[in-house]
Amino acid sequence: MDGEQHRPELSTGHRVTYVVGQRTGRRQLCRRGVVTGSPVTDDATAVTWVPVQVDGQARDADPQWVAADAIIDVVSAS
Repeated sequence: MDGEQHRPELSTGHRVTYVVGQRTGRRQLCRRGVVTGSPVTDDATAVTWVPVQVDGQARDADPQWVAADAIIDVVSAS
């Protein structure tokens, strides 16, 4: 492996925890939410974006697009 953690394929219903902002090695603000759809890769930047319904937001709020590499924990949908 090239330093990347092995984690399940992200899909609708997975609960995720992700880092907000730049990783600096210091304490970081994290948020949690539920994946609401399939990840999308931006071919121009090679960044994979994941739609996440952030915990605490209204159910009808638009999902927030989170960079896959900012996700630090995934719990499979049960």
